[in-house]
Amino acid sequence: MKKTMGKFKYILTTLIILIFCFSTYTPSYAATASVILDGSLLKFDVNPILKNNRVFVPFRAISEKVGATVNWDNRERKVTAFNSEFTVELKLNSKVALVNNKTFTMDVSPILYQGRVLVPLRFFSEAFGATVNWDEKSRTVNIISKQKVLKHILGYYYSYSFQDFLNNADRLTSVAVKWYTLDDNARLTNYDNKRFIMTPQDYQEVFRIAKEKGIYVYALVFESDRQKLSQALATPEKRKEIVQSIVYEVQKEGYDGVNLDFEYLSPSDKDNFNEFVKSLYNALKEKNKSLNLSLPVKTEERDWWPGYDYETLGKYSDFVVLMAYDKNPANPEPQAGVDWVEQILDYTLKRIPAEKVVLGIGYYGYAWANGKKYTVLPSRMGFNYTGILYADELQSKYGLKFNIDEKTLMAYGKFTDENNVTYQIWMESDVAVKNKVISAVSKGLKGVAVWRLGYTTNGFWDAVGEKMVPLKK
Repeated sequence: MKKTMGKFKYILTTLIILIFCFSTYTPSYAATASVILDGSLLKFDVNPILKNNRVFVPFRAISEKVGATVNWDNRERKVTAFNSEFTVELKLNSKVALVNNKTFTMDVSPILYQGRVLVPLRFFSEAFGATVNWDEKSRTVNIISKQKVLKHILGYYYSYSFQDFLNNADRLTSVAVKWYTLDDNARLTNYDNKRFIMTPQDYQEVFRIAKEKGIYVYALVFESDRQKLSQALATPEKRKEIVQSIVYEVQKEGYDGVNLDFEYLSPSDKDNFNEFVKSLYNALKEKNKSLNLSLPVKTEERDWWPGYDYETLGKYSDFVVLMAYDKNPANPEPQAGVDWVEQILDYTLKRIPAEKVVLGIGYYGYAWANGKKYTVLPSRMGFNYTGILYADELQSKYGLKFNIDEKTLMAYGKFTDENNVTYQIWMESDVAVKNKVISAVSKGLKGVAVWRLGYTTNGFWDAVGEKMVPLKK
């Protein structure tokens, strides 16, 4: 009898403990997930959770993040979020949702968790017109909303750029004017007729418009001669001379800073280049001027340019512009596919903070025929260069038709001329531009740049402007 009573007391005690535990129990779901909205990590008072392979987020918090107002009806156990375009209505324990008074059926219903209403993120975000992507490896949700974000939009300014600059000044944060290079003695010069590098006679008009429109103007110092670069960087004295020349020119003309574009640098010049950039950065900072760098790109699989030390160059610059184009111009293939650009960004963001990275977009293409390569621009736009092809003229004259490659999102096509020569073309597309802009936003980059003014079309600016608004002075 005593043994029986003892067992009974044990069972009773156990039941009381279990009842107490379950009465205060909050469901424990899988590991929490991270949510990134337009490149920014969101913080919630209740963490997002994973349940049945779905991400649930606090309804009020995520609603307010996408610019919606939230109402809770306790009697009907119903939540409503609305902005100027959408009204979304959800009920606890119901898979039926109303979006602008239209009925939709979800695969899961909202839940109550730690005193908060949590809703399935994908449905909610897409109901408000957002794009949602899930990264299983990092357990991260990436949301691209319909809201436009302020970003740095840079335009490279070269010959035949003025009209494009004038037409799109309201869409720009800055211009990098390619008016400077190194002469045969590796000294700074603003005239090299062979490479069309020169300060135009009416250059002050560019400054006037930039000031009126709140645009930063950077002096672009370009050089691609490897031997000349080695000479310029060889000694502390030579580096100091060039630094002083650049700073003097920046102050004299009133530039906001410098875009340094030293290309084809020898690997043996890496340390000297680091020292040069560090010296130039510090000298410009003393004058309250900025430095940004145009950098050739790399991936984890391939370092084409070991002379460029991303970690050091990122540290001693205000931002870098990735020249994410011309992957392999010798061959008829996509030169700036979105898949390749993703690899470039993966490499870069491990070495340079995202907020110091600008993604360069080359808005042009190439045609290959009989072992020769030709630059292809969307339209003539006042250009008079020889050897350049124009897509709109090829379409009207030869019936060229473009398709979009599914993997790279680049435009491609073929045409045969009157001499029975067949040309293969790969060039940037507005679809790819839009995708790259979204990627720049989702990864929290500083912005995008275009090579170059003079090449752009309304389609390009529409693709950029769908998600970005330019920061201004």
